[in-house]
Amino acid sequence: MNNKLLKIVPSIALAFASLSACSSELPKEVRWMQDAKWGISHHYLAGGTLDNAWYQITDYDEWNNYVNGFDVDAYAQKAEKLGYRYVIFTLTQNRGYLSTTSEIYDLHSPACPKVEVAPGCKTQLNSNQADYTPSRDLVLDLALALKAKGIKLIAYLPSHLGDRWTGTKVKAPYPDWFLKGFISERAKKWGDNIAGWWFDGWYQADESEQELAANNAYPVADKLAESVRSGNPNAVITISDGFDYSFIPNDPQSNYTQGEHNELPPIPESGEVTTALGTKVQWHGFTYTSLEDPLFGGWGQVKRSLKYSNEEVAERVKAISQVGGVTTLDVAINPNGTWLVDRLVQIQTVGNTVGTTQDTTYSGLELVNDDDPRIQYSDNGRWQSVSQTNTGEYKQDMHITEVNGAYFSYQFTGSSIVFATSKAANQGDVEVILDGQSQGTYSIFDGNNYRQVQSIVFEKHDLAAGPHTLTVKKVSGDVMPVDVVLSKKPEEYKAKSQ
Repeated sequence: MNNKLLKIVPSIALAFASLSACSSELPKEVRWMQDAKWGISHHYLAGGTLDNAWYQITDYDEWNNYVNGFDVDAYAQKAEKLGYRYVIFTLTQNRGYLSTTSEIYDLHSPACPKVEVAPGCKTQLNSNQADYTPSRDLVLDLALALKAKGIKLIAYLPSHLGDRWTGTKVKAPYPDWFLKGFISERAKKWGDNIAGWWFDGWYQADESEQELAANNAYPVADKLAESVRSGNPNAVITISDGFDYSFIPNDPQSNYTQGEHNELPPIPESGEVTTALGTKVQWHGFTYTSLEDPLFGGWGQVKRSLKYSNEEVAERVKAISQVGGVTTLDVAINPNGTWLVDRLVQIQTVGNTVGTTQDTTYSGLELVNDDDPRIQYSDNGRWQSVSQTNTGEYKQDMHITEVNGAYFSYQFTGSSIVFATSKAANQGDVEVILDGQSQGTYSIFDGNNYRQVQSIVFEKHDLAAGPHTLTVKKVSGDVMPVDVVLSKKPEEYKAKSQ
């Protein structure tokens, strides 16, 4: 997301004035969204140093490694447990690198930016053009893995070329090779494996490209819709015209509202909206779950803590679904596709509250921070407490040791235990010991330059009832960080959270 115009209050009032309770008039292709009730999105994005990026990755090999290492089956298994019914997933946004393959994108790629902007940019074979496409079509692989679990994928893409992919911020163009070539290439390749699209940036097009009133044509919107529906005629589609009309589309092609909001979306009077053009669309609210930073707001923020309590988010999503509305929650994930554990707990809490999952694998657990007195650190570790990390650890702090053989212990009661910490290039292996029995060694190493935070190192959910002890010992690497463990909520904790 870009931080766009924030003139939303009049728009919301206008949207509510246009709501209608007759869901039978909704376009047939969006009715599944109302049944789904809610979903999530991921800003899975790399890019150059200009204005930074969600993942500060400018090296082709590093990005390609992450894209190829994304375990879509493991992701889909967690998605099924968490209870969301669709995912909005980014192809790219503004800075070049894609999460999908494309011959047409390669054909029109510019030369690599100067080294200080993208030091790891590579050129295509027998060409001086930048290689911004990975060797794997992650979007399709993820869509197929989710589809097997009954979960849909919606593709996110700006409706214009990346405005910073050459290393210089310029007015974003809307060429036909992009609108009709690249998008239709992907749409035809994916077919109905992709349920729909969320297009950003239509508001940046010249007015002449947004609407030609004389013949009621909307050139950019029409081309987008034509390309999308060449692969899936039943695709859902929304085209963002900025925050001004977040809940009222101003183009004839959108069949659900873009819904961008900097806070939890308001509760509509009905899930159905009459657009400025007199058509019916699905009411859809879209917000982020991370705390904001000055550049990106909270969209895709891996390094920031959660913005809302689990219960606050869950109750709002439930209230919106009860009147026929749909909510998308933007959730940060690591570049390797793994979840941050505090997000796992929050999103499954939403699923439990809305009623789309009965699984409580994560929502039934308490997050125990590294500074909790229940976590005991060995005397031989020369342990250091590091606070205000600003890199995404749970509560932005951790304990670290440089001493091989140093360990921590945690006593708990219940059938589940999870240990999560950061993974980085200066780390090695740890040994996990449960009730005095070694469970083996586990890697907390990540060979790339980007830190993977709150990553699950070890989890077990079939322990016998009763007390247990988890011990994690440093085996190798420069440091072992300790971030958070999760175990069954004690009864006094449950009482406080209710």
